[in-house]
Amino acid sequence: MWWWRIAGLLVLAVVLLGTTTAQRQNVFSGGDVTFVDADCYARMTRVARVLEHPFRSIRHHDFENAPAGIATHTTAPLDWLIAVLAVALSPFSPQALDLAGAWISPLLGLATLIVLWLWSTRERLPYRHAMLLLVAVSPILVQAFKLGRPDHQSLLLFLLAATLVAEWTLWSRSSRAAAISWGAAWSVALWTSLYEPLVLFVLLLMLRLAFLRKRAVEKPWPLAWGVLVAGVGVALLFDGWRVSAQAPEVAEYFARWSLSIGELAHLSPFSAQFTGWLGWFAPLLPFLLVWQFWKSRDVRLAVLLALLLATYALTCWQIRWGCYLVLVAAMALPFALAAIRWRAAAWTAFALSLWPVAAQWDSLLFPDEEQQEARAEWREDYAELHTLSRWLKTQAPGTVLAPWWLSPPIAYWSGHPCVAGSSHESLPGIVDAARFYFATDPGQAREIAHRRDVCYVVAYEPDRVLGTSSALLDEPIPHGSLGEILYRVPSLAPSWLRLVNASAYFKLYEVRSDGL
Repeated sequence: MWWWRIAGLLVLAVVLLGTTTAQRQNVFSGGDVTFVDADCYARMTRVARVLEHPFRSIRHHDFENAPAGIATHTTAPLDWLIAVLAVALSPFSPQALDLAGAWISPLLGLATLIVLWLWSTRERLPYRHAMLLLVAVSPILVQAFKLGRPDHQSLLLFLLAATLVAEWTLWSRSSRAAAISWGAAWSVALWTSLYEPLVLFVLLLMLRLAFLRKRAVEKPWPLAWGVLVAGVGVALLFDGWRVSAQAPEVAEYFARWSLSIGELAHLSPFSAQFTGWLGWFAPLLPFLLVWQFWKSRDVRLAVLLALLLATYALTCWQIRWGCYLVLVAAMALPFALAAIRWRAAAWTAFALSLWPVAAQWDSLLFPDEEQQEARAEWREDYAELHTLSRWLKTQAPGTVLAPWWLSPPIAYWSGHPCVAGSSHESLPGIVDAARFYFATDPGQAREIAHRRDVCYVVAYEPDRVLGTSSALLDEPIPHGSLGEILYRVPSLAPSWLRLVNASAYFKLYEVRSDGL
């Protein structure tokens, strides 16, 4: 009955919203909204500018790698979504922009769940609630849809779910609605990013040509391609071509800098992370899909299998692919469970297989003392940084030199541009900031500050600042570096730096106008 189906969806929606907001105390703290990643602040700086000029394309970021800025790869679709949500929330809260940024990813997760629910209900898939439950509780998917994480990954997952549902439909029957949704979803996905969507798009195109052959160009595929081309045309007209030559520093330092970015790390093919995301059932999925394909000869199962294996290999290469792997695995789960003859046995096997997932949630929800202290320190850091940035906002405009992971929130909260940033395009500024903190010769630091038009310098806990700088520059930490002096012995700071603000974790220096 329809009301029973709606009730099931509501329960799963509550579960998803519960998991994605489980660490809300880290986001809503002290009356402020704190985003979970540095990249989120760069995104929100863009959204603030979209609200000022809704139909202006933002192709240049002057708030990172200052004063030169960067030619950004970031595009408009997620900016617009957050901006629209902020406008909708503005009558209810003075913090509408921050709230929109905090809630956009959980809402996209909810939209993804609804898309999969509609598809599985229409197709009358067995075990569809197992699929939806996995989407709602898998830690890597929850991370993508997390509260306080306005990242394009959540939008891409929603669009990928929509494209796979449309693809599934078009492989079996002609549907104008599916063709239009296929073209629209792929065009927005490719507009949003030319990395993961492009890889998956090419893979699906190859599979379609291999399996469908002549049917791959029959109706309604021309309509689908027409919508896709039109959407990509709109994207190019508005945002332009975002692929450009990189600065020499990007090629030289990217490999070492990427080691500090968790989502770019490699993963062993036999890592326990896979069962932590998918449960013990994960290793059986490919074999059960092969068995189902052998029995039914449904080529769509072969496509799911190919996508599953491809995203698994890509996840071993870069962890950032893990959420796409789990989404494909969840869509394959109903067919794999259907291979088990007895329904009770299938549900029992699935439920028991979620034990590693539950174990991960146990560590997330009930961290040990060391993790609790780290989270508390993180909240205190950002609370003090927010206070410092508010004070900085009242001062004369000027470029700020700060550690790269702190630069985006400073730029967002203070409105001042920063030398460093969180994107790889900002590596020239990141390297200069690292060399500034590493400097033992005040003259070398002064040259960097002069070249970058620096007006303010932020000193932060030197063990972390110098440690990350050492890894980036591939040099040992020097004794008596400026990063250590500015934080621990302000009285020994160079004469061209004047301490103007200090807290438990941060010290802010102003560059004297007569010092450079």
